Amino acid sequence: MFKQIQLPRAGPIVLALVFALVLVPSASSGNYGDASGDNIGGAGDITSVSVAGDKAGGQVVFRIAGVNIASSEQNELYLDIDADANPLTGSLSDGGAEYSFAVDNDTYGFGRWDGAQWVRASNATVRVSGDTSLIMISVNRSELGNTADFNFVVTALNLVVNGNVALIGLDVAPDDGAFNYSFEANGPQIDIVDVQTTPSAGPRAGKKFVIAPTALHLPADGRSTPTALVPESYSCSATLGAKRLAGSGTGGCTISIPKKKARGKKLTVNLTVNYQGATKVVPLTFKVR
Repeated sequence: MFKQIQLPRAGPIVLALVFALVLVPSASSGNYGDASGDNIGGAGDITSVSVAGDKAGGQVVFRIAGVNIASSEQNELYLDIDADANPLTGSLSDGGAEYSFAVDNDTYGFGRWDGAQWVRASNATVRVSGDTSLIMISVNRSELGNTADFNFVVTALNLVVNGNVALIGLDVAPDDGAFNYSFEANGPQIDIVDVQTTPSAGPRAGKKFVIAPTALHLPADGRSTPTALVPESYSCSATLGAKRLAGSGTGGCTISIPKKKARGKKLTVNLTVNYQGATKVVPLTFKVR
């Protein structure tokens, strides 16, 4: 594993957090949570990660929040980046990562996978700063294989060697698989949204018609026990022909179809889903029966 590779120390953590912030002017970001208190063995407790990228300039900033993170040479923080969002390439023992940061209390290392081992990576655009409650890592995508869409995993690792016994503490975010970030979406790349309608046959004149997203499909993330990803929130806007229809219920996605002069007309619905800071609008059309 990467924790066993001794990367050259790239430099001290001495830059102010505000310096990294100005590198990415975007106001929005991908926001990723991790359960508080799920760390074991004295490792730092990762609680959240936000990622903001400048699509034009290519700079991307990771803000990793937690408790007692990167507090010593034994209690380190790792950021593994799967630059091609393919867990079957790169270092397979590290979730397909091609690039990795290792941060302790006052230094950091930045490595890349050369196909056989971890070696030192170019770090001309890298800035690392923070303390035991917030670590900020800023890097240009030119030093991440010019990626536009990547997966990533954050790990807090506490390794204590007592004689012949190694005691390992751990907290991994996410708990299974990897997070995804797209420069285009400024959050995870939502490829497909599964939608369920009630009734399933479509809208009927004089009746209520309900639209609900049931699953989001993101790039492959290497999860061992895949479960359906659902939006954190969603909303609908609907028009019948040229007339705007008001919705009710969750996200305004329960639409009352007029009884008169509705049959045969086109119902257009824009379904907006929100997940981990990303937004996707799904246009849907139906013919009223």
